[in-house]
Amino acid sequence: MSTATSSARHAKRHPLETLGRVGYGVKGVLYALLGVIALDAAIGPEDPEGQEGAFATLAQQSYGEVLLWVLVVGLAAYALWRVVLAITDPEGEGDDVEGAGKRFFYVVSAVAYGSLAYSAYRVVSGAGQSSGGGAEDRAQTLLGLPAGRWIVGLLALGLLGYGLYQFVRAYRASFMSNFHLDQRAVQHRDLIKRAGQWGLSARGVVYVLTGTFMAQAALRADADEAGGLDQALGALQRQSYGPWLLGLVAIGFILYGAYCWVNARYRRYEGQ
Repeated sequence: MSTATSSARHAKRHPLETLGRVGYGVKGVLYALLGVIALDAAIGPEDPEGQEGAFATLAQQSYGEVLLWVLVVGLAAYALWRVVLAITDPEGEGDDVEGAGKRFFYVVSAVAYGSLAYSAYRVVSGAGQSSGGGAEDRAQTLLGLPAGRWIVGLLALGLLGYGLYQFVRAYRASFMSNFHLDQRAVQHRDLIKRAGQWGLSARGVVYVLTGTFMAQAALRADADEAGGLDQALGALQRQSYGPWLLGLVAIGFILYGAYCWVNARYRRYEGQ
């Protein structure tokens, strides 16, 4: 792609594309931060933290407030982008079973990252922060609904399925078809592929663990059995060779952050 062609394409970039690129860039920052915190827990005495804990840690740093506002805006942009993908289907996923499944997960992703944006906003605005029991609180709310155990069970299946899907994507490296790599990036194609595979595998481990926790909550009708990212990382840390396992997942998160940055720069959008 020539420089002139590239400049012309960037000049007429669609707002939807801008939302996606900004969202991926900030999502990469979040995962890199989570990875660094988890790596610190793997080599030290600290307990691993989830997203809300990472926000609280960031708030205590120099320029933490500025970075938190960047996370709020970026995560909200990513959530909005996923909503638009689900509703308008600009990437042509279709209405068959596979396409409908992908669009459903776009909605789930939008809710998840929208919630993270709100959590970051609460921390930066001084309104408070999660006490770490977010997953348990959500499970308790769902269990209180009619057929609540079935709803939590379906959520558990969704988490488990999404975790396994991460492993499939990592194994097939199907994500590489989403990139429009320029001449310089093509030289690092194998490195990009390995970073994506490792990062997606780390996410797969966490989603399978959180899905397992949610399934236990459904089977026992006990919200305390549910757990989020911090509980999943803590479960890894308590295993034999736990620090090594946690360290591998932490490195995977950092690499997933890098993979998100590649998406922010090189992801192929409709019409490209």
